[in-house]
Amino acid sequence: MALLALPLFVSLGTSSIWDSNEAFYVQTPREMVERGDWIVPRFNGQPRLNKPPLSYWLVGAAYSVFGVSVFWERLILALLAYASVWAVFLSGRILVSERAALLAAVLFATTFRFQILARRLLIDILLLLCILAALTAFLYWWKRRRDSGLILAAFFLGLGVLAKGPVVLLPALILAVFTCFFMPTDRWRRAPWVRSLLVFCLVSSSWYLLLGFTQGWDSVADFLWKENLGRFTHVDFGPQRGLQYYPLVFLADYFPWSILLLGALAGRWSARQFPDRSLSILLALWLGSFLFFFSLSLNKQEYYILPVYPVASLWLAAWLDRETLPAWSRWLVCTVLVAAAVSLAVPAGSLFRDVAGWWLPPLCLAAAGMAAAGSRIRPAAWTLSLFYALAFLVYLQPLEAYRPVRHLSKLIPSGSPSGDPVTAGYYRLSTPSLAYYLNSTVLELGTPEQALEALRAPGPVYLIMAAEDYPRLKRELGAILKIEGVRPKLYTTASTLVEGWKRGRLDIRPEAWTRSVYLVSNQGG
Repeated sequence: MALLALPLFVSLGTSSIWDSNEAFYVQTPREMVERGDWIVPRFNGQPRLNKPPLSYWLVGAAYSVFGVSVFWERLILALLAYASVWAVFLSGRILVSERAALLAAVLFATTFRFQILARRLLIDILLLLCILAALTAFLYWWKRRRDSGLILAAFFLGLGVLAKGPVVLLPALILAVFTCFFMPTDRWRRAPWVRSLLVFCLVSSSWYLLLGFTQGWDSVADFLWKENLGRFTHVDFGPQRGLQYYPLVFLADYFPWSILLLGALAGRWSARQFPDRSLSILLALWLGSFLFFFSLSLNKQEYYILPVYPVASLWLAAWLDRETLPAWSRWLVCTVLVAAAVSLAVPAGSLFRDVAGWWLPPLCLAAAGMAAAGSRIRPAAWTLSLFYALAFLVYLQPLEAYRPVRHLSKLIPSGSPSGDPVTAGYYRLSTPSLAYYLNSTVLELGTPEQALEALRAPGPVYLIMAAEDYPRLKRELGAILKIEGVRPKLYTTASTLVEGWKRGRLDIRPEAWTRSVYLVSNQGG
């Protein structure tokens, strides 16, 4: 289990903030601490009520004790992720055996999507831990017949509501339906239903009641209906994707174990892998319910089905503990991993060729594939864990050269020679981490008209933008628009490779993988 912790805890303070989501979970707790307001989360000076505050409270508590640093947010994220791996192990030990439990933990901990989210998305890893802890406690109650297990499951589900909202009702409903169909009648009468429900209600409603009494009940209603039901029934919050989206996401994000799972499903499967066969049905109900429910949502994000991967790992580990994989699935895993190693070596050799050991992560990835081909799944998984650890250790620091926000923020002065306050922000390039690096309110501009109005202000204004958006502003503003700094931003898409092949060769120069980002000001002329 110690090797599984390595990818989660290496290089925590090395990289700058991931603007896709992490910025909100490092800056919002800071503003809560500085304002002394632990009820209303704020980001960039404005209330941020689209998420409950449990993740902010955890990071804010660390800030209060140790001081503000991205390291503490990432340490909490790593601890939550590692605790999730342990929850999978404990569930597997209750479900099957310690041997299968360890394999399930290894499979889950080396899942591609889990490793990526464990580096940048605090709220979903926190939600995952709450759900897995509730599942583990439920299984403990089911198998050991201890009332404390059901009460503890209710407690963790309540924390899940404080982590991300009513989405926790889905696993709660799955557990309730399973209980209704498979619990003997005599156990129904003895189960601590009232105490468990009371614990869940007290924990889950605590912040919502505080918010309602202090800010008005409209805030609570907006959160429940707009930020939760609205995300399910409207596409305003994200892209609309078809019913096939989550099955395809599962195959890609449960990489490489999704291929082995297909092999297991194609082989001889029976409930005999579990001492309690009803628990096999619980896992199947869990997998099917999550995939079906979120497939109906109009707003789909890949990380919504994160709780599927640990349960898929439990199911697959139980199968691997007793059966042999079909040869085609093992060789397919080998082929995909070796191909992934080659695909990684191309940009790594281009971007990091001066970094010692840049070739080690692709080598580990290829070695994992070869181990899988020989039906050595456990060594393949351990090697894959080493791959993630080496990739973070070797690549994150040199990757900073291609992450512009922290570098450009250092070029923004705190004041001007005339004494006018300096205004900063970003235009058509989402970089919310700028609010953290400057620790001030920043402009968030999305249209040319907004950018032109801001840059025509009398005081100093600094904006981060993509290079392709600069010419239009330059035509309008002329000499007053000045480029204060230029940094490359990593820009890797499938189209990059396609264009390279169209030209008859694969362009491996660093320029082919990056685009320029400007810091401009109105201090020219």
